[in-house]
Amino acid sequence: MAWSLYRWVWRLESPLHIGMAPAGNLNRTRLYVPARNLWGTLTEALAQSMASVNTFPDYQRVGDQLKEGIRFSYLFPAEQEGNEWKAWLPHYKTGAELVWRREDQTADVADRTFRTRLLSTRPGTAIAPDSDTAQEATLREFEVIGPYWRSNQSVVGLVGYVFVQSSSGSTGTCCQLLGSPPPELLLIGGDTKYGLGRILRINCQNANDIFGCKVDLNQNDPVVKSDHILAHALPPASSNNFKGQYEVIAGWDYSKQLQSSRDLLCQPGSKTDQQQDWKILNTGYWQTR
Repeated sequence: MAWSLYRWVWRLESPLHIGMAPAGNLNRTRLYVPARNLWGTLTEALAQSMASVNTFPDYQRVGDQLKEGIRFSYLFPAEQEGNEWKAWLPHYKTGAELVWRREDQTADVADRTFRTRLLSTRPGTAIAPDSDTAQEATLREFEVIGPYWRSNQSVVGLVGYVFVQSSSGSTGTCCQLLGSPPPELLLIGGDTKYGLGRILRINCQNANDIFGCKVDLNQNDPVVKSDHILAHALPPASSNNFKGQYEVIAGWDYSKQLQSSRDLLCQPGSKTDQQQDWKILNTGYWQTR
């Protein structure tokens, strides 16, 4: 089985919230878009575009087809330099210190500092259905990634990669493979009904690597060779000098049941002591071969 690889760039058109564990009454956001979120929003967009006026969108069929023929990397924040978009990637250093590094630079920016370049907060509350007013004790704030970098007011981009099965008979661009016409505007993350999470696709082109990491496109699952993990990953069987942190991921399935990963997963940015071959699973997680 062979895969085609593309690098795609999205522009943030409105604030974006990708939920993570809260801190008190602050709903925090991730600074990247997981593959699961991409799969979910594309499933919704494609299923709705394929449905006729009198039929309900077949989300499960479309979602299963995407899982079978497509693999996604995570999307990371990026800034524009000339005609190119440069992504900022997470790195864990000694002592589990999280820093961010632009893919064309070597200087590190501490996570706390980097978050101030992107984030702002918005107030929110639950509405009591009987009175249509704010429900008591539900006032909170939630973080959002703004559509502009706070340092220079340039637009915020999101950069990642998509693998498409070549055996699906496609020879065109990834944009042709993800629907006809392909979705250019997606709603992703939380509170999209309130205008959040609008991302616009502005570029999609062939690629030979993932953020500089070599890839093998001739396996049943795409393989990335790296000591730097750029997704949530199942911990390798043996790894000395591991740098990073673990977490459990939770989400909703088709039947609206809350599901969580049974295993602790390495967080994006984690590093191992040596390069390893990582399979990209249809969940978006990485796993050693």
